[in-house]
Amino acid sequence: MKKTVQKCPIAATLVWFFYAVTAVLLSVLISWALYSQVNYGYGFWYQQLDIGAHIEEYGPQNRFRYGFEQLPSEQHHRAFEQIRDAVHDQGEGLADIHYTLPGRAPIPLLHDAEVRHLQDVADLIDFGRWLMLALALLWLPLALLCIRVGIPPMRQRMGITVFGVGAVIAWLAVAGPTQVFYQLHVWLFPAENEWFFYWQDSLMSTLMKAPVLFGGIAAAIAIGALLLIPVLYWLGLRLSKNIVKQESGHGH
Repeated sequence: MKKTVQKCPIAATLVWFFYAVTAVLLSVLISWALYSQVNYGYGFWYQQLDIGAHIEEYGPQNRFRYGFEQLPSEQHHRAFEQIRDAVHDQGEGLADIHYTLPGRAPIPLLHDAEVRHLQDVADLIDFGRWLMLALALLWLPLALLCIRVGIPPMRQRMGITVFGVGAVIAWLAVAGPTQVFYQLHVWLFPAENEWFFYWQDSLMSTLMKAPVLFGGIAAAIAIGALLLIPVLYWLGLRLSKNIVKQESGHGH
């Protein structure tokens, strides 16, 4: 005879909540990791956001560097790719990124404050990799625990989901995407390091048409995450049901 397990509704709700959050965060991080492999779609956004014209307008106004607007678009793409490679390699080589004008010595693309900020970005990316690994390790055990303690009723799950999604949408609607972007910088980056750069002071910012480019990147990552969330969520539960079923079959 099998022992009957008394299921606790509160425990079931908490376990499901942590599993759902894990599936969402893991989906976002996987989407980010995949999008980073295609240079964050910079070639596409360069055209869509007219970044070339933006560089032509603000490049000559830069107070620290000169001549960047004279470069062809291929070198703009290359400069972004070099930054992308460096921040995904623990910041290695950031200070060594240069651009060259005809008949001139190589010019460093980034000044010191930009290098420090991008090093902070590199550190955040490293943290994101470790977080993705931790969530991947937690994903199936949490799904298995979900099945064992029981999944809350649909109405309860929908209520929690609507509340969570609604809170995020309300924050974006009230504060605006740009202010949300800035607030995330306040939370995520060291207060002593500069992270806001005017286009006239930063080729990095001009090259990325910040923060406009990041809106496009965030949208692409969000779409990828929305496609992955149901896959990871239901796959975890399906695998866990099969595991529990196999365990029951061997428990006679």
